[in-house]
Amino acid sequence: MSAIDDKIHRGLERQLTTWRAQVDGRGQRLGWKVGFNMRADQQRLGLPSAMIGYLSREHRLADGQHYTPPPGGNILVEPEIAVYIGVDLSADASEHDARAAIHGYTAALELVDTTRSVNDDIEEILAGNLFHDSVLIAEPMFAAEHFTRDQLHFSLHINDNEVCTLDPVRVPQDFAPLILTVARLLATYGECLKKGDWIITGAAAKPVGVNPGYNVTLVMGTLGQLSVQIR
Repeated sequence: MSAIDDKIHRGLERQLTTWRAQVDGRGQRLGWKVGFNMRADQQRLGLPSAMIGYLSREHRLADGQHYTPPPGGNILVEPEIAVYIGVDLSADASEHDARAAIHGYTAALELVDTTRSVNDDIEEILAGNLFHDSVLIAEPMFAAEHFTRDQLHFSLHINDNEVCTLDPVRVPQDFAPLILTVARLLATYGECLKKGDWIITGAAAKPVGVNPGYNVTLVMGTLGQLSVQIR
């Protein structure tokens, strides 16, 4: 095992130990997040693939809810596409199986705290759950059989000013390989991707810094709309 593989292993072991105790063991399972899905980031850090973090029902915000950053936090907002997993998916599933497991798509906003970064130490980043702080997921979802990648577009506004739109290179044409990456990483640590899990699939535009007093709105066409007020 290389030094980077060892760090990834230790980081995910620590992350999932926390998840079992604080999330799954308390009935708060919501799903997973994908991080470092851009090849340039993987190359910079020496990663073999995208990485994963977890989502918790306790840290899911309702549309329009106020959000208070943690003391000393440096908060960025990331517009993302969320996928809903409709069946359990094993690590040996095919891409066809992964594609069929996606039952819906919707808009998501993730709030991340970059103070959790420790000098690009991938073990600490993974153990700290990939900077994750909170998430909003739009309802209802858009049925997978009616979704095509060409439909995807969005606009992110802060205080009524557009600050970013979709960056096409950040979003895969086909989500199946990304879903399989999540399933296989989970299986390595004795877990699995389950029916009812949400997966937020990584920032679909460059993350944007936010401060108290900001009103953030994401408009994602057929995939819905979300807003959050930073206090």
